[in-house]
Amino acid sequence: MRSLRSELGPLRRSSFTLLILLMVVSATPGSSAAERAGSPAAIVERLQLLVTDLKERLDLPAPVVVSVVPSNKLMMSVEAPSEEKGSFLLSIDAAFLETLTDDEVEAAIAHELGHVWVFTHHPFLQTEELANQIAMRAVSRESLERVYGKVWERGGTKGDLVRFLGPAPAALQVTESNSR
Repeated sequence: MRSLRSELGPLRRSSFTLLILLMVVSATPGSSAAERAGSPAAIVERLQLLVTDLKERLDLPAPVVVSVVPSNKLMMSVEAPSEEKGSFLLSIDAAFLETLTDDEVEAAIAHELGHVWVFTHHPFLQTEELANQIAMRAVSRESLERVYGKVWERGGTKGDLVRFLGPAPAALQVTESNSR
């Protein structure tokens, strides 16, 4: 199976959302997953499967729909549904997605699903650190650190990992201090 990164070329030129892509794919008689490999539809489909898997691991029943867009100033974000029983919309910047490894994609999506979890459980406690605490139920702190590094690199800034991820576990702090 090819990585998401190697399949992203067509997405840079595409502004299809998941719904449009799935309508096009389902309207193509006899098209198989192998025939669609590398297509924008296949990428969104794989991302949606990853969302489904992470939602299960995070015990998150809320519906979430993936959309890969040409530009998202936040790089990856989630919007609450406009109607009561609607789906959350996970919007991913195609160029940013291309820079991520598969485990970083998983970490970034887990972080966004952390926001969904907080919104559906404690909507007034929305923080980056809390979203990351939820995400770390399914992904490693290290993968989230790499994602933040890439976010800050693209944005030309650097933030405080402790502020976003909480203090490093004691074993990690000892290792970091020994390496200095």
